[in-house]
Amino acid sequence: MKFFAILTRVHKWVGLFVGLQIILWTIGGLVMSILPIEKVRSEHLIATPVLDAITATDILSPVEASQRAGLGAPISARLHTWLGRPVYTIQVLEGEGGVVDARTGEIFTPVDEDTARKIALADYGGTGLINTISWVEKGPVEVRFEGPFWRVVFDQPKNYTLWIDPNTAQVRAHRSGMWRFYDFFWMLHIMDYGSRDNFNSPWLIAFAGSAFLFALSGAGLLWHRFLLRPRRKISE
Repeated sequence: MKFFAILTRVHKWVGLFVGLQIILWTIGGLVMSILPIEKVRSEHLIATPVLDAITATDILSPVEASQRAGLGAPISARLHTWLGRPVYTIQVLEGEGGVVDARTGEIFTPVDEDTARKIALADYGGTGLINTISWVEKGPVEVRFEGPFWRVVFDQPKNYTLWIDPNTAQVRAHRSGMWRFYDFFWMLHIMDYGSRDNFNSPWLIAFAGSAFLFALSGAGLLWHRFLLRPRRKISE
């Protein structure tokens, strides 16, 4: 009986310790199960990319394109279309590399504000207009990358933001109000209040272990309540 008295105290105090977090876990799980992940990722606001066939006519070799662009010797080069023209995305042994016109060797990176606007409009599949374009040296936590970036904000939906990497000329993140709402509960769910991408945070491990102890002690008390405790005899 003394053991179960101790178990009762453990169950009570652990419950007080993890109770609020269990509620937050439950709310977070509910939010994440209700919101369609496709809308959270803003897939409905991303325009269908225009795919243009690339012919071999007048296409430079990756080495020649890299040389004309003033880059070093390429270690990899990907041929694709970008804003309606054939380009190489080139990586070099030393330096940033860049996006280079596959016909002329003109380099487009780092992109300027006008090019960032074109990239944003080509990516955007909504009906709104651009509100602001600004240069950000270090991206906030919602980007998940350090930066720098071009930050392009549309008016529909409100504060819908594209984060464009000037060194790759690609949109690195699509962020909407729904994404930010989802991300807030994701932060509470995994208990990583900084970068929000560490699923093995010490807080999560500690509270998950405590929640397991809470459930285990509750199962022990339930077993004692219904199986071990003597039953009262019903007087005739």
